[in-house]
Amino acid sequence: MRWRLKSSLRGAIAALASCALVLPALAQASKEWNRCAGKDGGAIDELIEGCTSVIQSRAGTPEMLALAFIGRGSAYMTKGDFDGAIQDYDQAISLDGKNFLAFSNRGFAYAGKGNFDLAIQDYDQALLLNPSAALTFYNRGFARAAKGDFDQAIEDYDRAIGLNTNFMQALLNRGFAHAARGDFDGAIADYDQAIRLNPNVAAAFYNRGVAYGHTRDFDRAIEDYDQAIHLNPNYAWAYYRRGQA
Repeated sequence: MRWRLKSSLRGAIAALASCALVLPALAQASKEWNRCAGKDGGAIDELIEGCTSVIQSRAGTPEMLALAFIGRGSAYMTKGDFDGAIQDYDQAISLDGKNFLAFSNRGFAYAGKGNFDLAIQDYDQALLLNPSAALTFYNRGFARAAKGDFDQAIEDYDRAIGLNTNFMQALLNRGFAHAARGDFDGAIADYDQAIRLNPNVAAAFYNRGVAYGHTRDFDRAIEDYDQAIHLNPNYAWAYYRRGQA
């Protein structure tokens, strides 16, 4: 059996980009701060240069400088430079140990490197600072699922969905976790809800098809594989599973 657990990276990176955009509201609206925040619409490398200039100036409070490190770390993350991002989040935490984003984003960077234990530690700290962060619960659930701890992953997805009832990716991943535990009815219920929220995600139909196959409802499984292939004609596993059904 092969399950498709979609990565959290897309959602996490989107959150990182938005955190950089709020920097001008918190800092002086200088040219370099605007570049650091991406306010001028420049490329990621220009954002990094702007944040670097702010950091090297050492102007502002420690909390302000922490935001510049977070902004640059976010940009490094977008480029896939997890080591560079972690170094910047380390600096941000040393400047402002109560900054939720620094812990949450560093956790994401550790997860990107496959170090899920350190990721979970950072998510734990981030959630102590901000217990209403649906994305951080989701990311911790993803890290726990990656370690095979599906019970705790489901608890985190529950919290994420409780905070954001339209969190389609959390529903999709909770469905995966239910299926991994052998609860195919629970998985199908989550996939149903995820598909209602977004009927254009091939992986949701594929995973529901696999779950239907395990309940021996092969007609519905084939229908889902058909839809997954319609949405993604190159979905090799959907073709394979449809052939098996």
